[in-house]
Amino acid sequence: GHPTHSTHFRHTSTPPTTDPNPRSPKRQRVDRLPGDDDEHPGEDGDDDKEDMPKGEAKSGGAPKGTGRRDKLVGIETKVQKLWEDGRKNEPAVDEKKSTGKFFCTFPYPYMNGKLHLGHAFTLCKAEFAARYQRLLGKKVLFPFGFHCTGMPIAACAEKLQKEVAQYGNPPIFPVEEEEVAPPPKEEPKGKGKGKKKKGKAAKKKSKRKYQWQIMEEMGVPKEIISKFCDASHWLEYFPPIGIEDLKKLGVMVDWRRSFITTDANPYYDAFVRWQFNRLLAAKKIEKAKRVCVFSPSNGQPCADHDRAEGEGVGPQEYTLIKIKILEIPEAVKKVCGEEKGDVFLAAATLRPETMYGQTNCWILPSGEYSIVKLNNGDLFVVSARSALNMSFQELCGTPNKPTILGTVKGSDLLGIAIEAPLCKYEKVYTMPLLTISMFKGTGVVTSVPSDAPADYAAWMDMKKDAAMRKKYGITEDMVKFDIVPIIDTPLEGANSEQRKLPAAYLCTKLKIKNQHAVDKLETAKKECYKISNAKGTMLVGDCKGKGVMEAKEEVKQMLIKQGKAVTYFEPQEKVVARAGNEECVCALTEQWFLKYGEKKWQGEVAKHIESTLNCFNAKAKGMFTFCIGWLQQWACSRTAGLGTKLPWDTDFLIESLSDSTIYMAYYTIAHFLQGGDLSGNPSSSGIKPEDLTDEVFNFVFAEPKNPVALPTNSNIPKETLEAMRKEFLFWYPLDLRVSGKDLIQNHLTMSLYNHAAIWNGNPDMWPRSFFTNGHVQLNNTKMSKSTGNFLTLEDAVKKFGADACRLALAEAGDGLEDSNFSEDTADKAILRLTTMDEWVEEQIASEKSLRTGDMDSFFDKAFDNEINTIVHEAKRAYDEMRFRDSTINAFYNLISSRDWYREYAPNGMHLNLVKKFIRTFAVLLSPICPHFCESLWTKASGFLGVSGMVVDARWPEVPVSDKVLTAKTDYIRTVSSNIRSTLSRNKKKSEGKKVLQLTISKELPAWKKFILKSLKDSYEAKGELLDNKTLSDSMKKTDLFKNKRMSKNAMSYAAMLQKEFSTRGAKALQTDLLFDE
Repeated sequence: GHPTHSTHFRHTSTPPTTDPNPRSPKRQRVDRLPGDDDEHPGEDGDDDKEDMPKGEAKSGGAPKGTGRRDKLVGIETKVQKLWEDGRKNEPAVDEKKSTGKFFCTFPYPYMNGKLHLGHAFTLCKAEFAARYQRLLGKKVLFPFGFHCTGMPIAACAEKLQKEVAQYGNPPIFPVEEEEVAPPPKEEPKGKGKGKKKKGKAAKKKSKRKYQWQIMEEMGVPKEIISKFCDASHWLEYFPPIGIEDLKKLGVMVDWRRSFITTDANPYYDAFVRWQFNRLLAAKKIEKAKRVCVFSPSNGQPCADHDRAEGEGVGPQEYTLIKIKILEIPEAVKKVCGEEKGDVFLAAATLRPETMYGQTNCWILPSGEYSIVKLNNGDLFVVSARSALNMSFQELCGTPNKPTILGTVKGSDLLGIAIEAPLCKYEKVYTMPLLTISMFKGTGVVTSVPSDAPADYAAWMDMKKDAAMRKKYGITEDMVKFDIVPIIDTPLEGANSEQRKLPAAYLCTKLKIKNQHAVDKLETAKKECYKISNAKGTMLVGDCKGKGVMEAKEEVKQMLIKQGKAVTYFEPQEKVVARAGNEECVCALTEQWFLKYGEKKWQGEVAKHIESTLNCFNAKAKGMFTFCIGWLQQWACSRTAGLGTKLPWDTDFLIESLSDSTIYMAYYTIAHFLQGGDLSGNPSSSGIKPEDLTDEVFNFVFAEPKNPVALPTNSNIPKETLEAMRKEFLFWYPLDLRVSGKDLIQNHLTMSLYNHAAIWNGNPDMWPRSFFTNGHVQLNNTKMSKSTGNFLTLEDAVKKFGADACRLALAEAGDGLEDSNFSEDTADKAILRLTTMDEWVEEQIASEKSLRTGDMDSFFDKAFDNEINTIVHEAKRAYDEMRFRDSTINAFYNLISSRDWYREYAPNGMHLNLVKKFIRTFAVLLSPICPHFCESLWTKASGFLGVSGMVVDARWPEVPVSDKVLTAKTDYIRTVSSNIRSTLSRNKKKSEGKKVLQLTISKELPAWKKFILKSLKDSYEAKGELLDNKTLSDSMKKTDLFKNKRMSKNAMSYAAMLQKEFSTRGAKALQTDLLFDE
């Protein structure tokens, strides 16, 4: 039989009162974490509320009474001092690598403020991994630096300077009056009762956010805020605070190796200069004119880390089609004045090959259009935004100063005759389209109703709607043109004629009635463009018979050569610079670029990603592969901000992503250079910055296979140089880097490129694994300073203590999707941990009363086996960076097993199993809650017979779990649970009864076997269960389900199995038991 599927209960009684264990266990083994929807019972089997000291809140934020939290904080403070005094986080190299090594890092955070919960969420992945690897006996290095390169700090300092200059020190900011709302209409009686009506205008603070106010919100004392007008003060103030907050969280960082970036740290500055000299020598850098996203006010490219909005957005290339105005309207003539020559509507398109199908041109009637003079003399009608972009691309005027003759309304441009390049018709007309955005493209849109569903819908509306035509001065003759077939697009289900007019076919198929069906039109557009680009064939023009993708470039070049089009760029999406808070443009700039698009370089990185790099997630690996497909030349220099100057061109600074790609190597020797000082300390280290020549770095960081001779003229002692090299060779390559998924598209991929360039031809020196996660929410809501749903790391640790925070961070999630930090979970962790602490003290005190002798009862064996199972499952979860699952096993499941054993063990728990449980609990949970486990280990050392510290302990070596015993244990749990639930549902029927009869079947019915086998086969083949539709279809192919009732029962049974699978995994799909019931 099957414990959950074929065991049936018929009630003839209640359990006898003589049952030695009348109470049911309060805890069950869990495969998901409590905390989102349900209550957490306490570890001693009673409800949380009963265990909560008077005055403590049951849930939701920090407890009202803080006794338990303060107890944990006291433990944390004491343990952190023990670690620091014992220098537990300062590993020494083992040249033989006899115990193995593990080197992990987290991208150094930007120091324009305090660390917050988002930082903690990701860096704790590295922290958990580091502590786990140490339990495996490895030497572990987890260093931590602080990033200061780029524009944000400089921009904030500049804002403060302006505010102090304008408003004083301390500043007195202007206040504004809130607009007085018009008096409300009289409410009908009975409605709006109790609502307050506004009276006089209220004075309030300006809605504008001043930098001074931001500093106050960060907790910076008012009397020192003016010091932040100097950008260097940010570098002195925030990094030490970051260190202090991280120490309180209990991270096992080797602080000797910490540093800040920029030339404020001459040691790291020398390292970055060496790196770029190497890149230049390898011909990975060139000076050229390239288009990039650009900040007009800063006068330099705006890279991802310089942006307040639009990270990952790059330039989008368009072809501007020059649509000649045949009959120039008076409004346009008036603006052009004495300017002679043709006037063109410039339409931006991504599909120049479709220009053969134009029937008209769309204009926004309410739009304001600029008439600009290009540098070649042409007159274009475009949006003001696109004119600004053109000015930065040497098309129109000079940067930030386009040559604008004047403006006209879109309504002045409607119904005019135009000549469209490649169009079948000699002349067509401009038409109104109300959905045009003046912030995308040029505000002028070509119309190709054969292949663009939106154009087709709007064109048909214009043909049918006489009232609309009359409103905008469009005559019937202007819409007489037939749609022109231009591309054979093999859409699914379309016949040979429909394939020639894919837009019309899709609009009919999707039942799109007009241009207002925006969502359906977007679906149609994506389908049409996808199939057309991949499989479409040209039907007209010089490229007739060629594929669309081939024709696209050929037609574009032909139009440009004929003077009928120009190339134009703008950001793919809106990009806003942090500095100045302004929208960015695309600019043609001459500067230094990293040549990430180089084929050989790209191929090496692609091979490493595919064959070696562990991404822990197939989707993440796909994101890396996609990134190297589009990442091309990268503007790596800037003219403003903080950073390191290019060694060969000191007019430029190295930008903030480019100086941050191989600094993991710097960590390996940083403690020789920094001397414990973030900016470096020559007097302590004995090494001066000028001693760090390229020859020194070449020697230290040379590949093992290609060593370099010791520099002969170095001021650094030979012994020190050799020690530095030994450190590098011991720790490299990097074993793990943990980051948010947003860095895949830049920093992480660039790190692979730069490792491949510096350690060329030796992939053994390139990173081994990258773990990436999604963002973290706070209480299921996006973290936001503006809404107040925000926690700094400092505040979180103050509120809950370090270990409760760490436990909640571990429980938050591990995938690429957004995770959730629950304050309720952190709050309840305080109770759980302190309750466990009390229980351990009770066991130590009652050692003599605990059972000894043989451990031969079923429950002894079951509990021992469950501990072994949990050890193996927790290890697998830690290995795979699934820290939520690690927590489930090391904390919840282990405690649940203990509670069940305590409840049912004859004559009480066995002393040896209690010891094994405490020992296992302290070690397994120590990566997550190290302070608590360290305290527990020390407290129980005499009881357990252990010595030293848990940070130096080893992962338990236990036998492989007994699958049969595990199945028996699960069976007992399941049957007893079913008995309880059945009794609970049938209280009246069971009154007065004395016998409980269990009926079990020896074999599952054929129809249940079919359902089980179908689900099991699907899981084994695809890793997932069949969906209900596929299962239903397969049921119809057999005669086991003779009527609707049987089919309905079968689907209910399948639903039950699916639910069980979500908690029990593959065990829920067993068709046979491993033992006799």
